[in-house]
Amino acid sequence: MNLVTTIITITITLSAVLATISF
Repeated sequence: MNLVTTIITITITLSAVLATISF
């Protein structure tokens, strides 16, 4: 995976984690 794909994946993962914590 290139750097951009990695950053996007991490961003989506963090968003999912934050959404889980919020709800």
